[in-house]
Amino acid sequence: MAKNEYNWGQKKHDRTMASALSYWLTRMLFYVAPHTFTRLMREKGFAIKPFQLSAAQRELLSQAHSFYLAFNHNKIKVYEWGSGPVILLVHGWAGRALQLDAFITPLLQQGYRVVAFDHKGHGESSSRFSSYPEIVRGTGLVAAHYADTLYGVVAHSIGSNSMFKVSENFERELKMVAVAPMENFIGWLEKMRMRLGIYEDLFAQVIRQIESDSGLILAELCVLDYEKIRHHDVLLVHDKFDRINQISASHEIQKNLHGTELIQTEMLGHSRILGNQEVVDRVVAHFPPPQKMQVG
Repeated sequence: MAKNEYNWGQKKHDRTMASALSYWLTRMLFYVAPHTFTRLMREKGFAIKPFQLSAAQRELLSQAHSFYLAFNHNKIKVYEWGSGPVILLVHGWAGRALQLDAFITPLLQQGYRVVAFDHKGHGESSSRFSSYPEIVRGTGLVAAHYADTLYGVVAHSIGSNSMFKVSENFERELKMVAVAPMENFIGWLEKMRMRLGIYEDLFAQVIRQIESDSGLILAELCVLDYEKIRHHDVLLVHDKFDRINQISASHEIQKNLHGTELIQTEMLGHSRILGNQEVVDRVVAHFPPPQKMQVG
């Protein structure tokens, strides 16, 4: 096994009739046309469903200054509101920039410039499929663009994990809010592979292709270097009954980042938590008005 490569296929599939049939079908197709089926599996298996915007979100989007950043052969759509030190909003899988719209106006009123973006394969960014390494690469690209003025981050779900990885490279302190981060992403991928009954060699080849395109190793991205992020000011927000990302993920981070506060909500789930007024107020309070604050 190559260095840093996960051993997919310790269990072939979930042993249901559907997953077993899928397993042998994908195995046969991979042997017949490995390059073609690897490409199709990546494009279809990691496809992003469109995120529908409300009328209010579309209006807010129309008020933004927007532009694209080049990302390999793709483009990342970036949106800006206001002026001042930058607070970056980072959405999660199958979301988009305006998923965190409840934070935009309050942060503008605090005196910040708010920046949000669509991950590769999401929203107005190019492509219609994505991956965690590409999410990390895109987050790093936008963060680097605002490196001199970046003051803080509000991130959701796997977007939180991506920003933690990116923040390992920031020597100065960032004020960060991680809402519902994810735990054990590789384990989640393996469960998905087994449930769908995808042949392990095919899945491994898809992951290798993603790693090649992003220049990042999945196994390395799924482990946080807590020594490199210990100096950041982190606030965690997680619902006790989140079915998508269990609160144990935030407990693990809190255990390793001593002094980090964890706000635990109830019955807000994974996405509604982003629009809860008490949560919004507490998150915005993590970023005091900049006034004459120096950044950079």
